[in-house]
Amino acid sequence: MAKTITVGLIPAPELPETIAWQLVDSLSGAFNEYIDGDISWEISVVRDPLTGAAENVDKLIKRAGAIKEANQWDYTVCLTDLPIFSKRGVVLGDVNDKAGVAQISVPAFGLPPIIKRVKEAIIQVVGELYFRVNGKPPKSSGVTSRNGLLERRFFLSPIRKMTPPDGIEKSDVRFILKPKLYGRLKLLLGMTHANRPWSIIPSFKRVMAVAFATGAYGLIFPTFWRLSAAYDMNRFWILTLSALIGMITWIIFAHNLWERPSAKSRRRLRMLYNAATLLTITVAVSVYYVMLLLLFLTAVAFIVPPELFSEVVGLEEKEASFMHFIRLGWLVTSIATVAGAIGSSLERETTVRNIMYGYRQQQRYDEMDYYGEKDEE
Repeated sequence: MAKTITVGLIPAPELPETIAWQLVDSLSGAFNEYIDGDISWEISVVRDPLTGAAENVDKLIKRAGAIKEANQWDYTVCLTDLPIFSKRGVVLGDVNDKAGVAQISVPAFGLPPIIKRVKEAIIQVVGELYFRVNGKPPKSSGVTSRNGLLERRFFLSPIRKMTPPDGIEKSDVRFILKPKLYGRLKLLLGMTHANRPWSIIPSFKRVMAVAFATGAYGLIFPTFWRLSAAYDMNRFWILTLSALIGMITWIIFAHNLWERPSAKSRRRLRMLYNAATLLTITVAVSVYYVMLLLLFLTAVAFIVPPELFSEVVGLEEKEASFMHFIRLGWLVTSIATVAGAIGSSLERETTVRNIMYGYRQQQRYDEMDYYGEKDEE
């Protein structure tokens, strides 16, 4: 009768949990293929907030170990959306032999697609636990002998396996992304993806309504028509950038999304979270701008007669071209975006944070009691 080993996945809510459920059915066969085919592998998933500050890896592993004991698993893999650093670079994962616990930082995988890379990271860390705990040599496939599957998935950013890492009490093996700069870029993009910037469109209905109503009303006035025909392309781009920057700035500061210095936050992580906030809102507002542009181009096509447009802007006998209407829609979009920024202040602060932030970043602010903190600088 084959020996049974139970492996528990403990994902944080949202993106890590989604990944865990997508992988749970395929992991048993993967463990047989890459680790030990004579074992009957059983996989379980238990969602947990993984409480603790982002700076504290030991606390995270301790929490995962408690859940492991409660469920009587052999090994546990924690999927977190925490950004984890070391002095040597961005941390992809940690393994604790004694506790039988490993953790994987999902943001370190960067932008999608990441499902296969996370799966292979899980195989890697479970292999580390199995071979190190049981004292068996790795299979000839080389999953754990070096960096194995992880190395192949991160060929642009080599992974350094450290045994044991310095200064981390509860970690026996640590995987670090190299070089530092590229690893931090992947981490920033991964955190931005976890914040779901695309969710602004269905959630900002009132903002879109204010912006569209403002722009549609302006379309009936000939002033916009004349300006769109008189402006050169440089002015259009300046207006676009000004509108985007204005809305981004307004959302950040009107809703207190910028993390200020606090006694409970470290400067490096504060800068990382602020960069993720800025990139998240930039992507979200850019998507919002494009959607608004498409709406106004459609509105221009129905509202503005070509003959009347030519007469108003003084095109003489030349008929208005398709480009004239694109420029008009573009101008109105930039003006309406400013109105949308003001309209975003109509949303409650908690609503905006729910739109802009993933679970971990919201938890971070709650744990720090951020908005009640006094500045340290």
